[in-house]
Amino acid sequence: MMPLMFNNKIVKIDILDKNDKVVMSAERNFVFPKNLGSQEDSILMIKGASLKEFAHNEVLGVVVNTKAGERIKYMGAVTVSMEKQLNIKIFKSDSTEVLQERRRYFKIKINEKGRVLFYVRDEDTFRLDEPEPIEVLDINIGGIFMKCECEFEYDDLVCIDIDLFVDYRLNAVVRILRVQRDGDGNILGYGCEFQGLTAAQEDYIGKYIYKTQSEQRQKDLAREDDNI
Repeated sequence: MMPLMFNNKIVKIDILDKNDKVVMSAERNFVFPKNLGSQEDSILMIKGASLKEFAHNEVLGVVVNTKAGERIKYMGAVTVSMEKQLNIKIFKSDSTEVLQERRRYFKIKINEKGRVLFYVRDEDTFRLDEPEPIEVLDINIGGIFMKCECEFEYDDLVCIDIDLFVDYRLNAVVRILRVQRDGDGNILGYGCEFQGLTAAQEDYIGKYIYKTQSEQRQKDLAREDDNI
């Protein structure tokens, strides 16, 4: 099986021991091989100061984290392990594993505020006197799930903005794909698909997803440490 490839920027490398515990992480000073599809050796190189040292040929897991929210796990064996450099030969085998789907399909739970600016229904545009508040409860590169006091219908186009970062407000158009109701018919929220995002907007969403995932992993690790 051909190893899984990706076209998004790598933002972090995690090294796992035989128990799948993270024993090292690198957010810079690493080079991940680009020749996974060739017959040549594919070597991951990490440089630093006071790096953890491993036995020659020790088998480790290598988790590649991309800006897009992908997490792909490879297996490899240590070829060089010193205080200032670690080289791992990546195995080209069926051991390659996608840990999370690409950001287009992988959703994360959030609780962010935003606003409806206007919406379009059957080619008629409805402008609001004041922006209507919304709560965004999950997000991926494909869309969001939001709660709002406005009553939308299937296929409405809604112009919104969302505060993803302190210094960045995502302004986008979403299409209503699903009106979610409870057993009594009350509207719980709307499943929406982004329309015509720019590359820069996708990039910001990817950064936001990665930041949120990283913060959640840190919280999970802290809880695990508290329980030891």
